[in-house]
Amino acid sequence: MEAVRKSPWAKLTAAFLMLALAFSSSWFGYRALTALSCVGAENWQQTGIYYVLLRDREGQLAGGVADAIQLERNGESLSYLAVQSIQESLEELEERMDAESTWFRFQVKTADGGQVLATNLKEGETLSATVSSVWYSTFVVGEHFTQEEYDLYNSENDYVFSIGVSGQGSEQVPGEAELEGKSAVEQMVIECGLPLNVDESRADEFYQLSTSFDQALESFRPRCTAALSLMAASLLCLLFLLWSAGHKEGKEEIILSWQDKIFLEFHWFFLLTVGTALAAGGLYFGDYLYQFIVQVHFYSQEEQWVLWVIYLALSLLTAALVGVICLALRTLVVRVKAGALARTTLLCRVVGWTVRTVHELIVNLPFIWKVLLGFLIYFFANVMLFTSARYNGLAGLLWFGLNGVVFLFLAWWAIGFHRLRKGSRAIAAGDLEHQIDTNRMFHDLRLQAEDLNNISVGLSSAVDEKMKSERFKAELITNVSHDLKTPLTSIINYVNLLKTTEQTDPKAQEYIEVLDRKSQRLKKLTEDLVEASKASTGVLSVSREKIGMVQLIDQALGEWEEKLAARHLTVVRNLQDGETWVYADGRHLWRVIDNLLSNCAKYAMEGTRIYLDLERGHGQVVLSVKNISREALNVAPERLMERFVRGDESRTTEGSGLGLSIARSLTELQGGIFQLKVDGDLFKACITLPQAN
Repeated sequence: MEAVRKSPWAKLTAAFLMLALAFSSSWFGYRALTALSCVGAENWQQTGIYYVLLRDREGQLAGGVADAIQLERNGESLSYLAVQSIQESLEELEERMDAESTWFRFQVKTADGGQVLATNLKEGETLSATVSSVWYSTFVVGEHFTQEEYDLYNSENDYVFSIGVSGQGSEQVPGEAELEGKSAVEQMVIECGLPLNVDESRADEFYQLSTSFDQALESFRPRCTAALSLMAASLLCLLFLLWSAGHKEGKEEIILSWQDKIFLEFHWFFLLTVGTALAAGGLYFGDYLYQFIVQVHFYSQEEQWVLWVIYLALSLLTAALVGVICLALRTLVVRVKAGALARTTLLCRVVGWTVRTVHELIVNLPFIWKVLLGFLIYFFANVMLFTSARYNGLAGLLWFGLNGVVFLFLAWWAIGFHRLRKGSRAIAAGDLEHQIDTNRMFHDLRLQAEDLNNISVGLSSAVDEKMKSERFKAELITNVSHDLKTPLTSIINYVNLLKTTEQTDPKAQEYIEVLDRKSQRLKKLTEDLVEASKASTGVLSVSREKIGMVQLIDQALGEWEEKLAARHLTVVRNLQDGETWVYADGRHLWRVIDNLLSNCAKYAMEGTRIYLDLERGHGQVVLSVKNISREALNVAPERLMERFVRGDESRTTEGSGLGLSIARSLTELQGGIFQLKVDGDLFKACITLPQAN
């Protein structure tokens, strides 16, 4: 089926069939239309054509009577040629009106009906018994009447005709008002009619009318059936052409032809011009067909070829008009299928450009200008409608409608603003995956929401990249540290073995001590690296429980008492009475306190004091450690908590620069807060942990 849809031969065949079927349908349709006037009549004498033919015969009789009167009155004054012409006309009329030549029966009487001037009835026949209905015509003959001046259809002549019918109601004698003041000779009445049943023995126009009437009745229904069937078949071909329009072999998408790329208005204007010309031609031939059949030549067998020419012309014009309509529908369907209707329509292009321009103008206005402009428009419209509402009910309804629209607009704006605020709070709370719904949101609010969504996406990407980087560094440090442990362990073991041997050379003994000190420092640095990487990435397990903070501090001070005393550092404890309980991991909290005391032992100025303050309240416990730095603190507190950063930039101490970083990471793993404060040479570290009851 798809191959047939895309086949150009199938489309060409369908187009040819559509035009051929349209031509054939028109041919039968017009022929059925010519018989339509006969369908509603009971017999052939009730058609309008019969009336036309009857009037034509009456006109001939009236002209003949006028000629006879003129010849009788003025025969001596007329020329020989004129007399001969009149006599020939009267002879032709007599032959035409002879009862053996025509079914037409008549009597010409004086106005009073007392004298029969002319008739073609046989002796003993009466008109009412011979014909189915009697028609009357009253006319007046002027004194100077000539045949050339006579015109049956001209109301300015001296003839006055009034038609009446007997046998279909009460008998009527017409023309009495016109006969007043005229002599009996000048006032005449034509009584005429025809029998209902006529045959070919007198093949006049009335016989031809009767035959054509019977033929029309017999052929009307078959012609209508044929016309409708062919029209339906033509419509099916049209539907196939519309269904297959735009499809071409080897192409999946809809293809626009050159005519489909023309603006639709121009294309349709050209087709409308052609269609109007075809319709005008059809009206011309249709009117000619009506005049030819209904008024003049329906009965003429000799001029039937004219009818065929008219039928042919009308059918061709109708088929061409169907082709024009098909082209108009085809290009519309192709444009709709391809989604190019708006793009290939000039009006849509102009309207779209106008709407886009106005929209861009409004959108690019600053928000404050939009608000002010909108308020001014609302204010003036509100004032005018409210003022007019006292006198005009419609203005009052418009005023209510305006305020209702503004109310709904403000509600719409408020809902969008609420969604924006809700989304902003979610992103600010750390939900970087949150996306604000911008559907049906006011333009400026939608732009702000889209910016926030983009910020959350950017932050999420940055965090992911940061986490990847941290994990990579942690894995690198862990792997390197693990690879260093094996040779480092061997070095430490061999150093320990050397220390057990007796060395006679003092230099060798000194070298062994240096190796021992440096290897131990390298071991400590390796352990700190591994612990720092694990703490920063959160891979350390945390088991939080109720821990006594005072007891833990006392144990740590006991560990560092000798080293602090060696540096002449005095510890000043400011611990509250009783035990202070915190909710933390004992191992990690011990390491945090140990790192802080280690930091004091390494960097505090000799002979100074170290202050340990422990405070509790508001569900929190705060441990602060303060000391005076030996060297000038030229580093920001945040930077001191970074890895490999020391207050002593000269690196003359044995510190690794990881103690504070490890302390902060371990504190945060336990749900606490680690803070540093620097004031001159004063160094202060604060640990805040949740209090346990």
